[in-house]
Amino acid sequence: MPRHRTLVDIGHRIMKRFQQLDLKVDEEFVIFVVHLLARDQRRGLLKYDLNKPTACAIETFVSTIVDSYVNQKDCTMANLKMSWVMKKGVTIDLEYVKKQYEDRFQAELEVLIRDILQYPETCSKVQLDQLFAKMQVFIVACYNLGSPKNHVLLKLTAQALNSVIGRSDLQNYVLKKKYHRLEYLQRLAATVGGIVIYNNDGPDGDRENVRSVIDDLEMAQKNTEAAFTASMDKAVKMRSICQAALDDLIEIDHKDETLTYHVPLEHLNRLNQFSLTYFMMHRCLTTLSESYQSTVYLIETEQKRYDCVVCKINDTLSMRTAIDSELIFPHFVYLSQVWGNLNNFLNHIVELNKLREQIEALVVEDLMALTKATIAELQALNKRIKNPTVSTFEERMDAVKGLQTDGNFCNLSKADIKEFCSLAMTITNGLLLPAQVTRKLCSNVDITFGFRDPTYARFAELRFEPFIAAFRKVVFNSANLALLFKLDDALIAQEFQDLVVEPPKQNDFSGQTEMVITNDLSPSNWINVTWNAWDYHRETIHLANIRKQQTHDSQTKISYGQRNAQNQTYNTRQHL
Repeated sequence: MPRHRTLVDIGHRIMKRFQQLDLKVDEEFVIFVVHLLARDQRRGLLKYDLNKPTACAIETFVSTIVDSYVNQKDCTMANLKMSWVMKKGVTIDLEYVKKQYEDRFQAELEVLIRDILQYPETCSKVQLDQLFAKMQVFIVACYNLGSPKNHVLLKLTAQALNSVIGRSDLQNYVLKKKYHRLEYLQRLAATVGGIVIYNNDGPDGDRENVRSVIDDLEMAQKNTEAAFTASMDKAVKMRSICQAALDDLIEIDHKDETLTYHVPLEHLNRLNQFSLTYFMMHRCLTTLSESYQSTVYLIETEQKRYDCVVCKINDTLSMRTAIDSELIFPHFVYLSQVWGNLNNFLNHIVELNKLREQIEALVVEDLMALTKATIAELQALNKRIKNPTVSTFEERMDAVKGLQTDGNFCNLSKADIKEFCSLAMTITNGLLLPAQVTRKLCSNVDITFGFRDPTYARFAELRFEPFIAAFRKVVFNSANLALLFKLDDALIAQEFQDLVVEPPKQNDFSGQTEMVITNDLSPSNWINVTWNAWDYHRETIHLANIRKQQTHDSQTKISYGQRNAQNQTYNTRQHL
């Protein structure tokens, strides 16, 4: 496919340019950027024939992408980078984070586990002491109780370990088979870890030497909520400023169905770029915040379990002086499991904060000053231009008729577009203005549109077909809008759909002679048909000969003596 080959060649050129600049850029990201930006009506290659592109057009497109990647104030590239961070941000998933941390942690513990299991059955006293010390380190590391180098923590762990296993029991442990020793070691670590956690619980705990995951979680939640609130408030504030400025610079009259503006719409698009970036930032942070809130709910549930098991242990210890280990030890094991879950939740919060910091770093502080300077510039230009431009809604919708897109209208059902006025977006070629009401214009597809006023919705209902056609072209031919509404994957998938080559269909005739028909009368082969009567006679004789030569399964079995093979017997060598 020439179009695809052109885009692949552009991707290779961009990677070479990045190598010359000593920039390490993910090649998958470059492919993503090229395929999406090529469709953009302002920066893309829609004005050229991608089957036969000019060298100048390709070089300009390559330079645009490279320059925008280096420029931190480029809003479109910031949106692309934020979208890529969210696509590759697999750590949003709690289960993924849990598995990654556990796998990495288990790989680090393997060395210590092998060291513990390598002791022979005939251990000397010195070797048993070494084994006991290594068990302490293993327990501290296994449940993240603190630093394994902290001698105070190791001493507290040794006391807990002594209460569970004595010197004779340690000798018996060495005499077990290795797979039994590993199982016992894990159960022992859970029990002793629970005892250390329980002993450290409460106001008398040694906070300097023994880690408290409860305190760590409280601090992490407090800092994370403050950070999310500050970033989201900043995004909301800036996008509100941009939308208010855009609202002042254009006038939409729904009665006369006209759009009036002094500053050209392409100049207003510069301001719209900033609005899009802050909307994109807010949506990314919202996704991370929702994931964080679900983890907070799990933390609250797990903390209740923690308090419950601690209370249960307190009640058990207060009732008796001598307690059977089978009665109390399972509670310590459960306490260790809860502690491990809380650690996983803390790790997830850490990963979410890393993603939040990546998103925030892509929207630099200078962008705020540039946004305000652009607003002031456009407002001054608006005052200088005396004669406004007045266009009807129909004229504005006709202005995008020439744009071509392969974006599927049904993909809009997955997009969250109800926050913005769809009619304003259509007649201004992509400017974002807030919506006040929502409507479902199409009964066949579940798409909720947003409108500033019910009268705007009424216009869209009365002129549904031209409105939808224009709206579709505006959205799918803007890389920024495709990113904001998460339509980029669907657009790029459409590009690769035509490259799928289905394997040829083959029929298995079980070894019989294939029938070769030279005069097939089906419509697809009508060009090979001859109307000569003698050709028909020859074709009939040819088919009859083939029919005689066909083999049948039963005939083949008889000729080879294989019929009723299940009833046949064969003598072994000794019976011959």
